[in-house]
Amino acid sequence: MKRFTKISLTCLSFILLAWVFAQTPPGSPPDLARLVPAGPLLYIEAKDFGSLLSDWNASDEKRLWLASDNFQVFSRSRLYLKLQQAQTEFAAAAGVPPDLDLLSNVAGQQSALAIYDIGKLEFLYITRLSSERFAGGALWKTRGNYQPRQSSGIDYYVKTDPASKRVAAFAAAKDYVVLATREDVLAGALALIAGQTGAAVGAEQWFDKSVHQAKSPGELRMVMDLEKLTQSPHFRSYWVQQNITDLRQYSAAIADAGRASGDLQETRVLLRGAEIPLDWNEAAVGEIQRLAPANAGVYRAWASPTPGKAFELLRRKILQPRPETPIASMNAPVVALDSGAVGDESELETRIDEPPLETGTRETGAELRGLLEKVQLNAMLEIGSTRVQPDDVFVGIDSGVVLLAASDWDSSAVQNAVAADFGSLLSIGNSNFQLDGLQPVALAVRGHVLAIATSKELLQSMLAGLSSPSAAPGARYAAVYRHSIELPNFIKMTRLIDHPLTRQTSGDTAEPAYFSGNLASLGHTLGRFGSESISVHDTGAIVTQNVVYKLK
Repeated sequence: MKRFTKISLTCLSFILLAWVFAQTPPGSPPDLARLVPAGPLLYIEAKDFGSLLSDWNASDEKRLWLASDNFQVFSRSRLYLKLQQAQTEFAAAAGVPPDLDLLSNVAGQQSALAIYDIGKLEFLYITRLSSERFAGGALWKTRGNYQPRQSSGIDYYVKTDPASKRVAAFAAAKDYVVLATREDVLAGALALIAGQTGAAVGAEQWFDKSVHQAKSPGELRMVMDLEKLTQSPHFRSYWVQQNITDLRQYSAAIADAGRASGDLQETRVLLRGAEIPLDWNEAAVGEIQRLAPANAGVYRAWASPTPGKAFELLRRKILQPRPETPIASMNAPVVALDSGAVGDESELETRIDEPPLETGTRETGAELRGLLEKVQLNAMLEIGSTRVQPDDVFVGIDSGVVLLAASDWDSSAVQNAVAADFGSLLSIGNSNFQLDGLQPVALAVRGHVLAIATSKELLQSMLAGLSSPSAAPGARYAAVYRHSIELPNFIKMTRLIDHPLTRQTSGDTAEPAYFSGNLASLGHTLGRFGSESISVHDTGAIVTQNVVYKLK
């Protein structure tokens, strides 16, 4: 379930930022970074923000999402309420509500947004927009309520809300419109527009290195100072992936999004603070992807996995699947109303100053784990697919794992290790390569390839890929999620899971079921997405991620 959640949230985050991109000449220079003062944590630039906003407002995706359970839940979240509070405070400071009308009025062509403090929402926004068009909007007409000031000979207007201390400042000069929530940042931008020397974000080391490593800018570009971002408590609290520990190895990152052949594409480049040695075989991932069936709902492939990770994947997905975390109880703990005595006379001989004796019980999976530690693994593949069972009521999940070794597997040793460790749990059948029981398992060895699955049909589909040439390029990590294939089965399965708690009420507000309501509505919103794929390449100093969202 976590995988579906993360994939759906990732798709939503992308679609909100980059659903449709404007068509501008590919050689258009992204020079707004020279006009933005140094110091932001995050910098976003669009080639034509006005067109992007117009297309998003007219899209079915926006209409569906605003009417979805997913949005209704989000609108009651702590993050949404804090943003709403900031919006109210900004409206009091600016004198105009920061709604769609204001956004449309200041949405020019090439535009940039620099965020200096996430918690306080301190930002600078600059866009290429004619003064005549901006003068017709509500913000310019309220300038009489602002304090007029100058920076480098350019007039600007600033106003502070006495209650919240929020600042609203804006200026229009040389076909640029600049908005900010910090007066010093606005004044610095006007000085750069006037041609004066000053520290700009484009000259900062983290920004310059990121842009240097990236390809030509896409229709939408985002550059991040990860050293500062990961130190922000607000970023750590609201970052949906919750992988701050992993992000701390990177100093900066840049992402470029665009459209090609009707698909949405995104390229990310992450710069490590310190280079790590290369100890993986990216070519092996291209080879092992042959065994992922074309109709698999999701698959993931890793280069050079450790024996421990390979064993855990086999145990969790195939040999001993079970919930990773216990289900939270809704009942209060039982209180024992006794005399308060602890223990009884029978425990007087129990020593408390010595550890308990070893019982000699062997760890489940020890033999298989030992076998994997003796093998050099070049790549690992995980496959998952849902299927409607013959009763047309329940939906099952088939899982498969492939391990690609540097040398041939010992077929007898693999079979014996699996049977010895998990035979009592799986009920060994008569077949040499199949364990039948409540949790059936089928496995096969083909030279360097060990394939194991929870169904014979999935195993056969995996092995069929051995006859096809390796068409996928190498990668440190690669994954594919086929949204159009999995969404109907996901909804069917989760309706049964959520049925006992379909509607939880809190006061007058009905909370939709999490899986079949909240996440399913998000899946319907992204109904035009056929699949999402990602390939990751790692040089030790730089990580490149290529993401493709294919539309139906």
